[in-house]
Amino acid sequence: MESIYLSLGSNIGNRQENLEKAIEYLGNDKNLIVDQVSEYYETSPVGDIVQDNFLNIAVKVFTTYTPGELLKQIHKIEAFLKRIRKVHWGPRTLDIDIIFWGNKQFKTSELTVPHQETFNRLFVLIPLLDIYEKTGPFYSQIKETIMILEQEEQDQKITRVPKKDSRTVTIERAITTLLVAIGDDPKREGIVETPKRVAKMYQEIFASQSQDDFQDYKVFKTPKKDNAQMVLVKDIPFYSMCEHHMLPFFGKVHVAYIPQNGKIIGLSKIPRLVDFVSRRLSLQEKITSDIAETLTKILNPAGVAVMAEARHMCVEMRGVKKSSSLTRTTYFTGDFDLNAQLRAEFLSTLK
Repeated sequence: MESIYLSLGSNIGNRQENLEKAIEYLGNDKNLIVDQVSEYYETSPVGDIVQDNFLNIAVKVFTTYTPGELLKQIHKIEAFLKRIRKVHWGPRTLDIDIIFWGNKQFKTSELTVPHQETFNRLFVLIPLLDIYEKTGPFYSQIKETIMILEQEEQDQKITRVPKKDSRTVTIERAITTLLVAIGDDPKREGIVETPKRVAKMYQEIFASQSQDDFQDYKVFKTPKKDNAQMVLVKDIPFYSMCEHHMLPFFGKVHVAYIPQNGKIIGLSKIPRLVDFVSRRLSLQEKITSDIAETLTKILNPAGVAVMAEARHMCVEMRGVKKSSSLTRTTYFTGDFDLNAQLRAEFLSTLK
């Protein structure tokens, strides 16, 4: 297989995390092998647009895809990471370009290889030099062009930066510090592995913390009916963490909606939606409204009703210490908000 070189950049959100996720998605593709990744480079933006600095890397891969097929996979990864770029050279969460494909040169309506900007941009060439084979057909040209561009007046500044600790390592260090702060010994036999266990747990229970949109669903079309009836999924268990004290709260959620224009969602996706909005620091009121508003965004139904019932450890373990107290929150939209009889029907089914 031929060596293929990609250039990746990000300057919106957690830049390193965006790049790491892109590499992970590439590596998880059965038709791709990620062979090498360059150092990280902080680069000032080009063009006349005021925006934050970029983080750039180069990646060497092997693939069984054709160039067109790889480009489609790259577009999927960019879309999954919410790539939005309204202007040329504008800010984006992720940008992936195919720079070299072995020693091939080709041009189509969608793809030019080598990339047309390759030998004009230091932020592409310098990361590439970290991983490009010295025997490769473009090695001398890369090295010579870097020397020329660095001697010329360049508006762009490029600095190699150390890769920040992964979230797992950061959490482990924080928990170790916390153990010391509360007066325990992190080297004590019973808790020596606690930082690792907590880091692994946090990755699971805060899985949605950096994700904005729920995507794990599919919308189905059914015959349109003027008298669409309520769809109800009740007793969905949920677990979350209070953003005020970082203590758990947990209970059950009941979700109902009235289909409109024949659009429905798979029943199994509603519990997945509940999981998605729960796996982050939150409040019960916010979870209740997030479920309703997300379902409204997906389906545009005639109405949505959500009720959440939960116990809060910040109430039971500390403060007033009222054990087994239950907090109930509701959120109604559309017909459920406007029609008291329909709302009463929903509430009566939960008794």
